[in-house]
Amino acid sequence: MRNSKLLKITLTAAAALTFASFAESSVKADTQADIDAITQKIKDTEKSIKEGQEKLSKLEDLQYQKSMEIDGLKKNIKARKAQLARQARAAQVNNAGSMIDFVSKSKNLSEAISRTFTVATLVHANNQAVAQQKADQEKVAADKAVVDKAAADQTQANKNFNNDLAKLAVQKTQLEVKKANEDEAARKAAQEAEKKAREAAEKVADAKNERDAQNALKDANNAVASVTKSDNNNNNNNSNNNVAAQASTQQTSNTIAAPAAKYGSVVGYALSFQGVPYVWGGESPAGFDCSGLVKYVFAAFGKQLPRTAGAQKAVCTPISESQLQPGDLVFWGVSHVGIYIGGGNFVHAPTTGDHVKVTSMNYYHPDSYGRVN
Repeated sequence: MRNSKLLKITLTAAAALTFASFAESSVKADTQADIDAITQKIKDTEKSIKEGQEKLSKLEDLQYQKSMEIDGLKKNIKARKAQLARQARAAQVNNAGSMIDFVSKSKNLSEAISRTFTVATLVHANNQAVAQQKADQEKVAADKAVVDKAAADQTQANKNFNNDLAKLAVQKTQLEVKKANEDEAARKAAQEAEKKAREAAEKVADAKNERDAQNALKDANNAVASVTKSDNNNNNNNSNNNVAAQASTQQTSNTIAAPAAKYGSVVGYALSFQGVPYVWGGESPAGFDCSGLVKYVFAAFGKQLPRTAGAQKAVCTPISESQLQPGDLVFWGVSHVGIYIGGGNFVHAPTTGDHVKVTSMNYYHPDSYGRVN
């Protein structure tokens, strides 16, 4: 009977050891689920951006078409008025000063009536043509105003989508960092628990009596419980941290995202300058050019970069597109540079007349990439 009880306790301890060895692989599923959800949102938003760009392109084509119609009608009206003037001059006879003279110098009443009818018909027809063309012009102008508003609304919608994409990229970055930290902590906790459970199981096997075996089994179960307790605490922290992460991305002008790599934390700061006008040679919040923005943002994190895009490219470690992480730099030759923010998007100061904004690499694709050392 004693041996039977010791055998049961030993088997129970072995089960506890097995549970401890698998605990590491089961933790942090919630964080990965959050990352997967954010990734799907990024894909959905990228799809919305693509569709929005297509809609905007069609609206811009329609704007151009309406502008050309308006220009054509203006030319027609001008030509019609010139034709009226020529006809008026042609209707004058024998150096008569006006159409009234043309009618008054009729040889008889019948001719006067005929001339009057001719003049009236001519004037009416031309006035009617001009009036119709003006009405057409007003209609096309009204149609264009509708198209202009639709284009403006779509432009704003596209901007909102890009902003949403940037915020999602920051959230994903924060979650990836969180998961990396959690996985490392969970790995260490699981290894320690497994070690304790294994030691306890060995004590059970070597126990000389049931009491010693029970005490050793208790140690094994406590080791396993420490893993599950740690996992539950981390899950609760995940929920709180996710709320905090979402709140922080609503205030990118005042907060900085958690780092994904050595300089991943520059993303949130760079996004806070959206809307700042492009100024050639600018390197302050009063106005940036492309390399000025990059230099200013990295300087805030203690990294001094050269002034030009080409020089910045030269000091970076070249990487492939597949290796891109938030905080890496994207280049177009040596003439333009932006900061990658994740999700296939980057923030940059584009060109004169524009402002700091987020752009998709699907729309404007870099030709090289670099990591700031």
